[in-house]
Amino acid sequence: MNSYFEDAFYIRRMWSFSRALDLGLVDEEIERGMQVSLGERHGERVAYIAMRLGRALELSKEELVQVTVAGLLHDIGAIGCFRAYNGDPRILEKHCLAGAELIKNFPLGEVLAPAIMYHHETPDLEYSALRAPAAEVPLIARILSLADQLDLRLKRRLSSRQERDEISEWITLATGTLFYPEVATAFKRVAQKEAFWLDIEQADLLQIALGLLFGQWQLPATRELEPGFTDDLAATFADLIDQKSKFTARHSRSVAEIVERLARGLGWEENRRHEIYVAGLLHDLGKLAIPKKILDKPGVLDPFEVEQIRTHTYYTHRLLTEAGFPTRMVEWAAHHHERLDGKGYPFALAGKEIDVGARLMTIADIFAALTEDRPYRLAMTPSDAMELIQRGAGTMVDSDLVDLARRVLVDTAFGHTTQSKLTV
Repeated sequence: MNSYFEDAFYIRRMWSFSRALDLGLVDEEIERGMQVSLGERHGERVAYIAMRLGRALELSKEELVQVTVAGLLHDIGAIGCFRAYNGDPRILEKHCLAGAELIKNFPLGEVLAPAIMYHHETPDLEYSALRAPAAEVPLIARILSLADQLDLRLKRRLSSRQERDEISEWITLATGTLFYPEVATAFKRVAQKEAFWLDIEQADLLQIALGLLFGQWQLPATRELEPGFTDDLAATFADLIDQKSKFTARHSRSVAEIVERLARGLGWEENRRHEIYVAGLLHDLGKLAIPKKILDKPGVLDPFEVEQIRTHTYYTHRLLTEAGFPTRMVEWAAHHHERLDGKGYPFALAGKEIDVGARLMTIADIFAALTEDRPYRLAMTPSDAMELIQRGAGTMVDSDLVDLARRVLVDTAFGHTTQSKLTV
């Protein structure tokens, strides 16, 4: 398989996960804590701007891929360090350091990590997050610095000629203080192109970027799972998902481990067990779109909040589909709130429309949730959790798989004499 295809698919997958990050960061509590309003699609817009600046600077194809991916993931540290530094002015520097740490084991990590670490550096150290001397700041980080600040200034609509001129004048005046001269010069060349400003506001920015990077290209809708990087990516985002709320500190990993045990109990082969494990890590990816104040609410959710919570499986489906995961994995991950009686969400599937893997995921998700502390209750014992799941057998969950789950998750772990304290 040629390197252009590999690079294009890599960018496509990172583009989807960047959208997941953006869903998580467009949150009034997070924006207040970071003291900045990022705006929708911030990651992909920064990636596009950075790629155009890289072209103007005559970067190689390999370097253009690197700067694009760095732009997509430049704020990956923001969600992870938010809980510890909410409202703390140090969050600017901390999310740069956290992002570099998260990204160092990704493909191209040796290039991406310093780019992300230094993306808030400026020539004048007074405005710099880490106060790094210019000699330490790589060119990709210098590009990201301008691209990031430019997108924060742009409105989420087509900019007028006057607004573009004002932005260009601002960058000219701030060259040498906020912006590195060679990148500012590249921006002047890019800003002359009408298409640059028009592209930024288009919904198909990924297709535009891939066209500029690779010319003629065509990608398949899906691609089989490849162990290695995808595992690291899934584990990283599982942690980010769970870190958004203090009550879900390990939920995604727990679901992944439980569903893999259930699949093993059904006799699934190793490669399929691995796939459903990764699907378990990512089953709540869409939950990044749910406001933190709803996830952490100690009381009963109101109808509007319930509606928002119910959107998360839809976003999981969209994001994993856009990332090119195999259809079966997308369904295992995204259908975990579907019910056998058709009363689930978001697709209201029923009976045979729900794959066995998705049925396993439903049980794993419920069991993990019930045995974890939540804002409104303490964790249940495994036997009590299974008693509650049993009540939904045949309507909400598969009766045969509930029996399997009891053997695998309760009897095997605690012996056959486990007694429930739950009043049925």
